[in-house]
Amino acid sequence: MVFASAIIIVMNYYTIRILSATRSYINGESQYSKGQKDASAYLINYIYLENEADYIAFKRSISIPEGDHIARIALSAGSLPDNKKIAARGFLQGKNHPEDIDDLIWLFSSFQHLSMLEKVIGIWKSGDDGINNLHQLGVLARQKITAGKISADEKKALILAISDISADLTIKEQAFSDSLGVICREINLYIFIANVLIILVIVVSSLAYAVIMITNLANSKKKIVEQNDSLQAINAGLDKFVFNLTHDLRSPLVSLVGLIDVIVEETDVEQIKTYTLLMKDSLVKQDLFINEMMAFIKSKDLGFIKKECSLAVIVDNVITQNHYRNDGKKIQFYKEVELNNIDGDALKLQVVLNNLVSNSIKYSDAKKESQWVKVKTYQLKNDAVIEVEDNGLGIRQKDQERIFDKFYLSGNNKRSSGIGLYLVKDAVTQMSGRIEVNSELGLYSKFIISIPI
Repeated sequence: MVFASAIIIVMNYYTIRILSATRSYINGESQYSKGQKDASAYLINYIYLENEADYIAFKRSISIPEGDHIARIALSAGSLPDNKKIAARGFLQGKNHPEDIDDLIWLFSSFQHLSMLEKVIGIWKSGDDGINNLHQLGVLARQKITAGKISADEKKALILAISDISADLTIKEQAFSDSLGVICREINLYIFIANVLIILVIVVSSLAYAVIMITNLANSKKKIVEQNDSLQAINAGLDKFVFNLTHDLRSPLVSLVGLIDVIVEETDVEQIKTYTLLMKDSLVKQDLFINEMMAFIKSKDLGFIKKECSLAVIVDNVITQNHYRNDGKKIQFYKEVELNNIDGDALKLQVVLNNLVSNSIKYSDAKKESQWVKVKTYQLKNDAVIEVEDNGLGIRQKDQERIFDKFYLSGNNKRSSGIGLYLVKDAVTQMSGRIEVNSELGLYSKFIISIPI
């Protein structure tokens, strides 16, 4: 009994430490992902605006995932004290919590050759290659801009390369977290099996003692499972929030680029002032959106916030943020707001409409003489109905059932991350609603959202 008890104590100690270390890596991945996305955004801004502050911010942000790269290289070189010191400095540079450093080093050093962890480290290494490519693009952009020898086409090519790298890294970051989640679940399975075997030994030795041990082990296992599930839920919520924020911040930027393209070709000073005021109005609305998102975070409530909101205001905000295409061509908007005030989540409704309208613009058909987007709201029985229709490229029939899947890309689509419509479906579901799509290739696309009033 004493030997079996000792085994259980040691086993649970290492199980908890492994889960704690895995949690630390999951939290570290969030910092890695944020640093990478911020670096990509700052680098794009630097290429567009050639602002020195943006390049400094890019260097600062990319140093976060580069710190984790330094730690991985040091630990892969061996468990010598000097390597561990280098790894500790790298993890701190990667914004990992100082109290998590020992567990991060211990898990890597102790289990790096196990197949499960080898897979995770392989994903990490592949992600570091992408970070290095992003860094090299930053250096190249810096050299060209400093020398004053960068053309508009070169800027576009650099930005496209940055977007491709960022999209690829997002997939790898998700795979990294998912693989760690698999490890946690497998550890739970192994500990469960081991516990059952040891409990059988204890039962044979002493039935009374077995009852006590079974109770303690059950409680311990329950706490471990609850902690693990809680950590995974928190990480999934953070990923979802980051995807939402990143996706919705891009739409007004695309619109601003379109306005800039118009201003470049415009010679009428008064018209330029008008476009400038439109740009300012878009930025003010985006600042308000960011403040609302910050308030949303501070409330620590990622659920459905239901209060009276104006669909007309939300529609106007979204149209203002998405008024121009990348090439500066104006999109014709039509509004039919028959239903205005409803009890709903204004932030989620704006996320939904912003995604759908920006997609309509992104996939407009340049071959058509005019491109338009129609937003319509009305009440049908006990539902508030919102329709977003366009005369764009349309969606193939075989893709319509899967476009709401996470990371799904139809055909040879290179302009999407595969996350926008997934976020739309998730937000509508959280509001207890449903979404449908009707489309014919080359003719039109219509998204119909129904939300209970």
